[in-house]
Amino acid sequence: MYLLGIDCGGTSTEALLTTLEGRVLGRGHGGPANYTVNGVSGVLRSVREAMRGCWAQSGLEEAEAVPQITLAIGVSGAGRPSEQAELTEAFHPEGFTRVVVAHDAHIALLGALSGTDGVAVIAGTGSIAYGIHGERSHRVGGWGYLLGDEGGAFWIALQALRRVMRAYDRRLPEDQVLLEAVKSYFNVVDPSELIPLIYKTPLDRGYIGGFSKTIGTLADQGHGASQEILADAGRQLGRLAVSALAELGLTKTEGRVAACGGVFSAGRWVLVPMEEEIRLAAPRQRLTLPDFNAAAGAVFLAARHLCLELSPVAEGLRESSSHGVARDV
Repeated sequence: MYLLGIDCGGTSTEALLTTLEGRVLGRGHGGPANYTVNGVSGVLRSVREAMRGCWAQSGLEEAEAVPQITLAIGVSGAGRPSEQAELTEAFHPEGFTRVVVAHDAHIALLGALSGTDGVAVIAGTGSIAYGIHGERSHRVGGWGYLLGDEGGAFWIALQALRRVMRAYDRRLPEDQVLLEAVKSYFNVVDPSELIPLIYKTPLDRGYIGGFSKTIGTLADQGHGASQEILADAGRQLGRLAVSALAELGLTKTEGRVAACGGVFSAGRWVLVPMEEEIRLAAPRQRLTLPDFNAAAGAVFLAARHLCLELSPVAEGLRESSSHGVARDV
């Protein structure tokens, strides 16, 4: 028997095929698979593409392997039980008899904490906190760029752009370093030229959010405003974690909060204020980097579905992958 974990994201899909002990047999990648954007057919198409890579690397024949597989999938945009049920049913005609579907934040948490309970804060273009404690789960944030996503890459970029526009209006002192960085990244000569770029339809949040990496670079170079923006992002992300911990009754217990996603590549500028925010409310919780990625988290979800002991799965994944053990921030 085998475990097949799949991370279906808005940009790409990753599949990981393992033994019941977590030894990796094959990996594969596919296209975007967001339930809301790509629909069930799009999810199926990208998953099939990713699975082909698993069959090729493992040497297994698909027809023989599928009946022996427990399939676990985390799908972005599929946070409601009805959506997960629809996707579960869609995979039965593919030959899978043991299928479990979850939101992508769920598998990110399981990967980050090696299948154990706790909270993960995921900060990519947007932001969300997700926690599990026993039979309970709880999400905080993830409400999109208009209603939430505080501390995410798009939010960080937006804070920087607002500073530039306020300086352009003489409502803030001019920040030549930030201004030149904005002009270079967005390829404009004057800040007023940002308007058609920012308000064009459809809004390219990924492109705008990519400017957050420049903010991280400027912070490393000693730029005070960039450091302030990232510190504020860290505090916002810390508050997401605290809300999830409080809802799950974990503020007084020992445990871990995992920091997952590209925003944390900014390092201490985000992580230190985030950790301070968490420790004020939950002093026994440690902020750590993730153990494994979300595809491995889906493998843990499959293992939990079979009621397997998770420690051997984690050890098998660790021995056959490039991921190391978690580190405190």
